[in-house]
Amino acid sequence: MIHMSCPSCGATLKAPDDAIGRTTKCPECGTAMTVSEPIYDAEAIPDSDAALPKSAYGLDEPAASAAGAGAGSSPPGEERRPCPMCGEMIVATAAKCRYCGEIFDPALKKIESLKQAGTTEPGADMSTGDWVVALICSGIGCIAGIVWMIQGKPKGKKMFAVSLVAAVFWGIVRVFIEAASKQ
Repeated sequence: MIHMSCPSCGATLKAPDDAIGRTTKCPECGTAMTVSEPIYDAEAIPDSDAALPKSAYGLDEPAASAAGAGAGSSPPGEERRPCPMCGEMIVATAAKCRYCGEIFDPALKKIESLKQAGTTEPGADMSTGDWVVALICSGIGCIAGIVWMIQGKPKGKKMFAVSLVAAVFWGIVRVFIEAASKQ
């Protein structure tokens, strides 16, 4: 059910969900108006630690949302403020502007920047075991790197490159050892 108000008389009207885009008349004043899709506000970030993997990225708790509730005709308990980037009125506790997409919460902004950098998972860098396999067992390291690249893991390229360089290095060492043993 869509709730809307008449632009002329301010009467609160209800319309079924399938009436979006249709033109109707206000039963109070007779003004013609089009039923528009409801506007959904951004959700506030929950305080639970399970909602965001903050610890995985070394982040602190999110700071309080940007200051000030905007004035206007919003229902009680739903204070609004203008978005600092686009100026549209948004819920005061919003973590992200629903109009321009600007992120206000520092923890959410950090996670988004990590996603854009391609390090979306906490274990994106190679572990000590990965380094040992890449340097000593370079053939297995190359295979593991290829598998991780296919899976889309960021450390796959690094594992493949390190293993390939190690394979070349160990090949050169083997050539020198064979040449020295023949003399």
